[in-house]
Amino acid sequence: MCEFFWREKLTHDIRIAGIDDENILSGFLKVPRERFSQIEYPPQVVYSDQVIVTMKDQDEYSTSSQPSLMAYFMKIAHLCRGMKVLEIGSGTGYNACVMAQIVKENGLIVAVEYNQKFLLYAEKTARELGINNVIFVNDDGASGCEKYAPYDAIIVTVAADNIPYTWIKQLKPGGRIVLPIDIYVIDSQPAFVLEKIEDGIKGDYLFETRFLKARGSLGNLNQRNLEKLLSFEKLSYSQQNTVIYTNIQFLKLLHLSFWSLCMRSREICHIEENGYAVWNSWNGKWNIFGIIQKLFRLFDEWKSTNQSSLREIQIIYDLNMNFLRLKKRGN
Repeated sequence: MCEFFWREKLTHDIRIAGIDDENILSGFLKVPRERFSQIEYPPQVVYSDQVIVTMKDQDEYSTSSQPSLMAYFMKIAHLCRGMKVLEIGSGTGYNACVMAQIVKENGLIVAVEYNQKFLLYAEKTARELGINNVIFVNDDGASGCEKYAPYDAIIVTVAADNIPYTWIKQLKPGGRIVLPIDIYVIDSQPAFVLEKIEDGIKGDYLFETRFLKARGSLGNLNQRNLEKLLSFEKLSYSQQNTVIYTNIQFLKLLHLSFWSLCMRSREICHIEENGYAVWNSWNGKWNIFGIIQKLFRLFDEWKSTNQSSLREIQIIYDLNMNFLRLKKRGN
């Protein structure tokens, strides 16, 4: 009875945070959060609307994300009865099991976790609770899970530094991906929603978040871009006629459009096929080495939106996640 009281309190807090979908609220009411934590907490901590650490494996941690934030992700993804949902970064399984209550017995949650110990703990707990419509998969989240595709929605609960094409391929037309994106070079993790439309993908910024960073192929983009940068080290400074100055907002936009940023020492660099550019944080100027096209193209697109903030811009990609254009929201 005491446990149910605390679950009711958490559900009340989630409602106050702006979630009024009774199906989502019911999911949180039915699942005991403390069962998914190897670390013991008093009930007022377990059922607070806060992140809690649930398990440790050497230098790796699993956390249970802020419930109201996860509820908002579910709302944005349009979670409902009968859906098949892919979760990336399931940790010890609490969020996956909440979603299992929302999609009901005729729906399915496929939860992918990189750390095997966390996954085994999640699997054991779900089995003990009799939650049978969750399948846990130990893999690099960048692979998704082809076996059970296509999915109605993909919800990511770790900060990924890129969006793999495999997720787009495994998503049904009209489906949504909701995730936090790790922009390492400026320590920013904007939540983003992607929707698969008839001829491409449209992406919208939601708000800033803070999540554990993904491991594996979803968390090593900085290193991969640095390796590309090494091949350009002999390029000389380019005397291109066009000089551009940009701000932090543009850096976010650049990363979300081309996944091209990396940090070299304390320099922020943008990498292309035939050159690179270095951003001067003091005055916002880009110094160009070799041949750069995407940077200028995006800058022109940004100017066409009156250099609007991310909140006012929609990013349009093709079905292979190649950048196409920017669109002012509401137009």
